[in-house]
Amino acid sequence: MRRCIVSSLFIAGAIGLPAATSQTTNSVATDFAAIDAYLEAEMRADRVPGVALAIVHGEQIVYLRGFGNDGTGKSVTPQTTFILGSMSKAFTALAIMQLVEQGKIELDKPVQHYLPWFCLADIEASKKITVRHLLHHTSGIPEKAPQASDAPLSIEAHVRALANVAPNHAAGEIHEYASPNYLVLGALIEQLSGQSYAEYVQNNIFTPLAMSNSFTSQITAMQATMARGHRYCFGFPQPTVLRYEADRMPTAALISSAEDLAHFMIAQLNQGRFNNQPILSPAGIEEMHRPAIQSAGFAYAMGWRVSELNGATAIHHGGIVPHFRGKMVMLPQEKWGVAVLTNVSSILPASPASHRMADNIAGALTGKSLPAAGSPLTRIYWGITLGIAILTFKQLKEIFTIKHWRAQLSGKSARSLWLGLGVDLLMPVIVLIGLPRLLRVPLFEMLRAMPDVGYWLIASAVLGFAVALFKMHVVRQHFSSL
Repeated sequence: MRRCIVSSLFIAGAIGLPAATSQTTNSVATDFAAIDAYLEAEMRADRVPGVALAIVHGEQIVYLRGFGNDGTGKSVTPQTTFILGSMSKAFTALAIMQLVEQGKIELDKPVQHYLPWFCLADIEASKKITVRHLLHHTSGIPEKAPQASDAPLSIEAHVRALANVAPNHAAGEIHEYASPNYLVLGALIEQLSGQSYAEYVQNNIFTPLAMSNSFTSQITAMQATMARGHRYCFGFPQPTVLRYEADRMPTAALISSAEDLAHFMIAQLNQGRFNNQPILSPAGIEEMHRPAIQSAGFAYAMGWRVSELNGATAIHHGGIVPHFRGKMVMLPQEKWGVAVLTNVSSILPASPASHRMADNIAGALTGKSLPAAGSPLTRIYWGITLGIAILTFKQLKEIFTIKHWRAQLSGKSARSLWLGLGVDLLMPVIVLIGLPRLLRVPLFEMLRAMPDVGYWLIASAVLGFAVALFKMHVVRQHFSSL
């Protein structure tokens, strides 16, 4: 399988692809019919509106293609842009390593050496957190650390908000993936470069890598080539535009295209060079990719995860925001790189289509057969919809039969009635607070990423409370009349 795929990459004239949706470089025609068919099947299975794909080998882009629509009535192309989510962390790590090589920062010096005002609630623990700890997510900063809430929001404001956060563990002990680590790194970049984070990335990464369709402003991106993101509503993608989180840019908000990510991966795979221009030394790239601490199923490096894929070392990172998802996978020994970007997202635990696509395509490049498309995502949504329908029906039935319930009060004891009312009052609390905690998704985040379920939870809880309070009033009247 591997020999067939690799050979087909370099056989000129093997197949002609429409210029509007496909692109190769150096006049190399490639036969990716199987990968195309696989991606299209995955899109149908998860109802993904649009996908952009880039594959690089060595110093060359060997395949670029867009699939589906961008949510604005246009076809997705390799130049269509998407919000990168946590793939932004790889850019932040690169920026830090550039500052290291400029002599402006040392990885093992405490963060407070550069940001004297940085601290957590534990003052002594704060003194021990180094730049390296932030890069590896071993600082002890909790995954769910609260962010700043007062306008104007900024990178610095979020970092200052950590002053009220207690660390979960001592620095250097445990890998706990927490995005605030990279917000602190963003503040360091601004402090040490004298530029905003956006300006630094534009001047030192986007421009030298010829990433002309990469942005640090959603307004500018939407005026150019940005796709419209989507959230699922009972399993069907709905286009949406959300507030752009420029204040979280170092960890989740850079905007780029498949073609531009191809440039970024080429530099990562070729000792920091793109078109013979260095953006980092070979030693810097090696340090950034070096697995440092083990986690569940992978080791974390600097802005990248490292694991095994079909017997090959894979350096990878995904990105998830409420309306976009994507993933980059690099195979450094084989010199392959794959980037997949999609304009739809979900917070459900089913494996996101973009991640599955990128992993399976990278696996195919190492000789693994492409699997059949499909995930439990659609079935999960059907289950959620059915569950919501059943619970809503039961609540409505309870309202319409309340007269019958009232007529039966005389045959019940006070204890059983008040116990039943206690259960009625507890159920809305379980729905509104317990379920989000069980899913490990705060309600505010559910409203942003999964509004269909989030607003139903609120409506169901309000209805449940209203019915329970009405029943309490009826029970009081019943016993006062005895």
